Amino acid sequence: MSHAEQLGRYHLLERIAYGGMAEIYRARTFDRLGRRHDVAVKRVLAHLAKDDSFIDMLVDEAKIAIALRHPNIAQVYEFAQAGEEYFLAMEWVDGKDLRSILKLLRGKGETLPPEHAAYAIYEVANALHAAHTATDKDQKPMRIVHRDISPSNVLCAYTGEVKLCDFGIAKATLSKVNTKTGVIKGKIKYMSPEQALGRKLDHRSDIFSLGSCLYEMLTSKTPFRGDNEMDILVKVRDVTYDSISFYNPSVPDELQGIATRCMQRSRSRRYANAAELANDIAGFMRENYPDYTRSHFGAFMRHLFAKEIDQELRRLETFVVAQSAGGKADLGRNLLADALEPDATYTQFTPQQQGDEDAGKPENFHSEVTQIIPNRR
Repeated sequence: MSHAEQLGRYHLLERIAYGGMAEIYRARTFDRLGRRHDVAVKRVLAHLAKDDSFIDMLVDEAKIAIALRHPNIAQVYEFAQAGEEYFLAMEWVDGKDLRSILKLLRGKGETLPPEHAAYAIYEVANALHAAHTATDKDQKPMRIVHRDISPSNVLCAYTGEVKLCDFGIAKATLSKVNTKTGVIKGKIKYMSPEQALGRKLDHRSDIFSLGSCLYEMLTSKTPFRGDNEMDILVKVRDVTYDSISFYNPSVPDELQGIATRCMQRSRSRRYANAAELANDIAGFMRENYPDYTRSHFGAFMRHLFAKEIDQELRRLETFVVAQSAGGKADLGRNLLADALEPDATYTQFTPQQQGDEDAGKPENFHSEVTQIIPNRR
């Protein structure tokens, strides 16, 4: 048995990712009715918790994310301080990120089937449109640019949902942390040419990056490759890459055309907005896969990761969630409380299980069949 460490309102189960800035855990909490909720907790590394500018960046991430309410954007619950620790609590998406999917397929010598690639891009495009057109409480445009669209930030659930996450380097009018002119942030392989040049960005930069993701999904290769970062950077700036058909001639011409339009060097030649991209994907799906539903992608995910799903469930069964002494716990201080409603989701969370007999049972991975492509005109 493994004992889950408590951090604020949450019990940390297994660590699922570790980077130079934070570590991410699958965590568990309960609501006041005793029902179990799994969440993702991004725990700031100890040496960075003393870095005020880094904490400000995470506060920015949370403030941008909590302003967005869309089914294709992973929800942020709180950014809190408990003792000397800082952490971000977010919606748990029970599945894998797109990077893990592509890595597994690449190891098998396979590419993501075009219908699944198109569906995932459609969902992320809807998320981007919501972010790009978001307004503040005074209805003023927030002008959000994600700036880090890449496979690791696209979460794909075993039930078929697709969600965009990690607005950690996003820019918006409410952001306090400014990037100096010429400073490059983001993953080089998925950058737009203007981002690689350190120029001012708009929403079309995200569209370019999403096109790079689509390219990789269809070919199992990133469009821009080189012996070192400088080589890659030059290719990104010049938009130098091989055609999709060079690696995978079976990809439908229409889908290749969509990726190519996303990845135009000139911003004016790309899709004007993410909604326009989503509409073209929807048209492609109606023409080529008219019966496709979210459940098809969910079934694909469950089949692809069947072994991992079983292993994950077995590991979770080994965790013991201990109750706090005397029923009291340090829930931490939410640094975003003033930006949230009094009845925000996090206020319903408690580390204490209130006697729910089913709280520890595994969730059913299956979901209802839902038609995902609207019949737009």
